[in-house]
Amino acid sequence: MMILEERFTPKEFGHLTAIKILLLIMTINNDIFPELNHEIIKPLLETEDILLWKSWQKYPIQARYLILLFYRYLYLTQTSSYYSNRIENQEFYLEKLWFFIFDNLLIYDIEEEEILSQVIINLIQEFFTEENIIFPDTNNCHFDFQLRYLPLKYYLEKSLEKLTPIERIILVTKDKFVWEDDKILQYLQQQKKKITLPEIKAFYTKAHSQLLNNLPTDIVSIYL
Repeated sequence: MMILEERFTPKEFGHLTAIKILLLIMTINNDIFPELNHEIIKPLLETEDILLWKSWQKYPIQARYLILLFYRYLYLTQTSSYYSNRIENQEFYLEKLWFFIFDNLLIYDIEEEEILSQVIINLIQEFFTEENIIFPDTNNCHFDFQLRYLPLKYYLEKSLEKLTPIERIILVTKDKFVWEDDKILQYLQQQKKKITLPEIKAFYTKAHSQLLNNLPTDIVSIYL
């Protein structure tokens, strides 16, 4: 785990200079993030933000654009004073913040001379306001290397949303909560669902296959 000495208060977010942002982006390390060395990502490393952003909006099923933008601007959230050991559910809010950023970037009306870093900063401020986040005065800001998997988790969530309710319940209870089929059957019957054990097995197999098939091919290639 890496400690970042640079920290910003919410108010300071709106006053980051272009040089400061550039220095943050330059801290991307290909050794820390091996995904950046992937053959799908490497040809895009010199591509400008705005082109990556527009490409992702046009081809959202091609996750490579989002992945690279995410790594470029990850430190804008990591340097926030919000990420403190004194904040509960830190991991939950961090994931929720980036999913909020991803969703908004995808539908954002990009204007000429748009500065992506400032858009992300504004979205961070908006998220903090909506969630009523309280900022501590001082803290240590830690970097969790599991953050590199947020693009994968984002697309997994989108893929999960495409499943039917019964498929989602069976897949989540079995894979996330490690329920046995008998327990899943009992739960579903309590929910007035007419289903049998063989059907649970069939639903699970189908849901698992669809979940993976719904993922962008570059997400599978880069992360799985």
